[in-house]
Amino acid sequence: MLLNDQPEVGFHWLRVGHCKGPEAMARQGGRLKVIEFPSYVGALHHPDHGWTLFDTGYSQHFMDATSRLPELLYRNTLPVTLRPEEHLPRQLAALDVDPADVRRIVVSHFHGDHVGGLLDHPRARIIAGASGATHALSLRGINAVRHAILPALLPDDLRDRLDPIDAFPAVQVGGLRTWDLLGDRSLLAVDLPGHMPGHLGQLFTSGGRQVLLVGDAAWTSRSFRDLKPPSRLAKGVMHDWDATVRTLGVLHVLDASHDDLLILPAHCPEGHAAWYAGL
Repeated sequence: MLLNDQPEVGFHWLRVGHCKGPEAMARQGGRLKVIEFPSYVGALHHPDHGWTLFDTGYSQHFMDATSRLPELLYRNTLPVTLRPEEHLPRQLAALDVDPADVRRIVVSHFHGDHVGGLLDHPRARIIAGASGATHALSLRGINAVRHAILPALLPDDLRDRLDPIDAFPAVQVGGLRTWDLLGDRSLLAVDLPGHMPGHLGQLFTSGGRQVLLVGDAAWTSRSFRDLKPPSRLAKGVMHDWDATVRTLGVLHVLDASHDDLLILPAHCPEGHAAWYAGL
């Protein structure tokens, strides 16, 4: 394991809507066939520190925010479907989780498909890279849409509720830069730069397996296994292309050298199936 004797947490990997796009966008060498890219949300339970979410997926707020121009361009470029049973509040209720029970939300980055549900948890602390939050809060109108940011999804009190990642104790784990969110190393935020400013992953142990949620550091499991970065068609949505490719290389090495580590991209059905196949 990357970190031995890591305290275990409960984990649910929830599908919260999907968009559609060509497979070739996600990795070089992919087909032109249009496929689904589900948006997965991590719901993690610590016996002493309660519930933490990793991202929040799509939401009715997302649908409302993209109902007219210029934000409608976002939804039309990558058509979104959110089935009634996939709404995050409904899935959390099935786990007996009230919105007020969510104490913290780790935001991998501020693209609309990752922060759609922030408004549903007004009491949760928001843990994110300070550079990512500053970047998202600075954009408006068509410039925000160009960066896949939807200002209407960001809470008015985001600055007051933000816990910048650098405020947490830093821990080096297997060559990764991480931060200890709860003080017992059970939830470690992980620096995975490139896709957007301040992009984060999350490392934890659940059910005897160590899991690394990587957000959009990879869009599919095949991307890091075959070391195939996104198509250059997607280069325009990457904050730092060179860092994106380097981070993908880090994930490739981790996957190859740790058989007991499950790496889960935020949009990969293969990863979702791998997690639930092991339960």
